[in-house]
Amino acid sequence: MKKTLLIFLLLISKLSFGQNNSEWNGSVEFPTNYKVGDFIEFLAVQPINVSASGNYEVSISYTRGNIAAGATYLASISHSNPDLWREAGRVNSNGYFIHGSEGHAFTLDCNTQYGYPRFRLRAIKVLGDAVTPIKVDIKVRSISQNSGWNPYNTTGTDLTVNKFLPMTNDWSLYVGNPFFPDGASLAIKAITNGNVGIGIANPAEKLSVNGNIRAKEIKVETDNWPDYVFHEGYPVQSLPELEKYIKINKHLPDMPSAQKAENDGISLGEMNKLLLKRLEETTMQLIELNKKVDQQYQLIDQQNKRIDTLSVKNKPLKKKSK
Repeated sequence: MKKTLLIFLLLISKLSFGQNNSEWNGSVEFPTNYKVGDFIEFLAVQPINVSASGNYEVSISYTRGNIAAGATYLASISHSNPDLWREAGRVNSNGYFIHGSEGHAFTLDCNTQYGYPRFRLRAIKVLGDAVTPIKVDIKVRSISQNSGWNPYNTTGTDLTVNKFLPMTNDWSLYVGNPFFPDGASLAIKAITNGNVGIGIANPAEKLSVNGNIRAKEIKVETDNWPDYVFHEGYPVQSLPELEKYIKINKHLPDMPSAQKAENDGISLGEMNKLLLKRLEETTMQLIELNKKVDQQYQLIDQQNKRIDTLSVKNKPLKKKSK
């Protein structure tokens, strides 16, 4: 009786915790003449709690002639997801060495259809000797609880996949020493729209940093570089006009005020353009000022020559001595 009860409890334990459903191993084979876009649907999964537990790690590897490659992907499936094939995110790349990170013949797609989520391998490049089929070995691990697997083999061709499957809603990295009772610090935070924060929980820009940045070089892409200042007909502000503007506004034209810069920050790319524009305008003003100075020198020189001529003409003749 005790032995029967123990076996029953072990069976219940396995069913409750899904120990038999945490990992699936299998393989598929692409024919010799496979082409880009060909796919093989190989597995349907059953994440528990109406798919809220859908978190899977899928590893593949294959050889063909002189090539050998492998990769690992992460797929996130949650409740009431759409019936849509999307490419899963690759977290490890053991690509064919000649092609580096692009040396992959296949990628993993996931259809998150509610009630029927499943995986397929899709050809993205033809690699190898082209005279033998490619057998792809697959391992699927359910990171969260999964109630079962449904393996099958459906083939077809699809060249329409152009979206990626989200790997997570958000992602956080907390750092610290667990020996101390102090809480950890937020190092990196990625949110749903793709913004990333370093030390910031809700980044408002593509990259927000709460602290100093040190780098050997920073390259900022920009357009409409202000060489148009040197084009003929560009209205360069006169120095008296510039003086009047500064007295009223307390900053240079087009430049942000001190208050705006302190409140909103400044864009490095935009500020470099504004500074260059101001430098080019100042250069044009100096060139114009130099022309006026040269004209003044010429006038002064001409005036001095006239004075010298008049002085010679009006100079009294010396009397000859007897």
